[in-house]
Amino acid sequence: MAKKKKKSVHLPHEVITEILLRLPAKTLVRCRCVCKSWRSLISHDSHFAISHFQFTTTHKLFFIYYDVPKTLSIDFNASLYDDTAFSSSLRLRFLPPRGSRLQIGGSCRGFLFLHCHRSIYLWNPSTGIHRKIPIASNHNTSKLLLCGFAYDTIADDYLVVLGSYKYIVTLDPVYSPVNLEIFSLRANKWKQIEVAAYLPYRKTANSVEGPIVGLFLNGSIHWLVCNYETGENFITSFDLKEMRMSEIALPDDFCMELELYYSLSSIDYDLFEFCGHISAWKVEMQTIEIWVMQEYKVHSSWTKTVHFSYDPAPSFNPIYFTNCGDIVGTVGDGGLVKFNDKGVMLEYRSYGDCFFERSQMVVYTESLLSFPGGTTDQP
Repeated sequence: MAKKKKKSVHLPHEVITEILLRLPAKTLVRCRCVCKSWRSLISHDSHFAISHFQFTTTHKLFFIYYDVPKTLSIDFNASLYDDTAFSSSLRLRFLPPRGSRLQIGGSCRGFLFLHCHRSIYLWNPSTGIHRKIPIASNHNTSKLLLCGFAYDTIADDYLVVLGSYKYIVTLDPVYSPVNLEIFSLRANKWKQIEVAAYLPYRKTANSVEGPIVGLFLNGSIHWLVCNYETGENFITSFDLKEMRMSEIALPDDFCMELELYYSLSSIDYDLFEFCGHISAWKVEMQTIEIWVMQEYKVHSSWTKTVHFSYDPAPSFNPIYFTNCGDIVGTVGDGGLVKFNDKGVMLEYRSYGDCFFERSQMVVYTESLLSFPGGTTDQP
């Protein structure tokens, strides 16, 4: 008896596309080897990449081992114990030789802004594509204070913003006001930003080494800074559309507590994104507070959303709010910990000899996006 031939099942192209759109970027990169049509769709179809980015919920932490270009990428929404949720030793072959200190300047739409040995790189860790951009005109003669990375939806353009100043060492140190420059990836050039106001900004007292990394939200880049003339901490923002700086006051109680406790004990504080809103967190004596600005630039909308004490996790710094409402952060012994919003520790994992620095880590969203205009360097 002759064997019956098995019938092949051919799914419509639209159905295959809908299935692929729901897969993680890491999986799709491997799927490029399945066939030519999949490779073309995943690697070269910009509409597919944009749709995939709108679907994706995979947010990862990228961090660098201290002074060593060794990386680790962790999926926040998976269990901290899930070994399949993290990738180590991502390829950074385009960077200068070892010995050059690597710093992270931000993330946007799946791309990371890396600063290394007087060079700036934009890199998509999911696909490996990258581009080196020229240094700002005054970068080698000034001290870098602010760095930000953003996307202009109207122009379809990625923008890098640097704020620098000159420091003259005398008996009474002299600081110059902050000078702003912006780089357009599409135009491939830097532009000096004319600011209407004098900017007496410096780093806050608890800042880590390196420039202040901005938080891109609501079409603006935000930095937590200190006015060196008044000693006041506040948020300064750069509006990409208006091309101007403005200030956002921190919650009144938040500022009062900083003044009360700073001289008495160790206190950490910074900005991060909390459910799509700009937020300020503060950790003091194993107690964490998270304030959320419910309505953008409306001071009265600041709300203390999270407040709990924790034990025994040391030196906890929150970095991400998961889809399930849990808070993930770093601890001082080189690990990550996950709390719920009531302060109950859900998970803890140590990463051995890894030493976390806030200046050496960033949250990013997986994506297949390429640079505008097709101007990219391949991995």
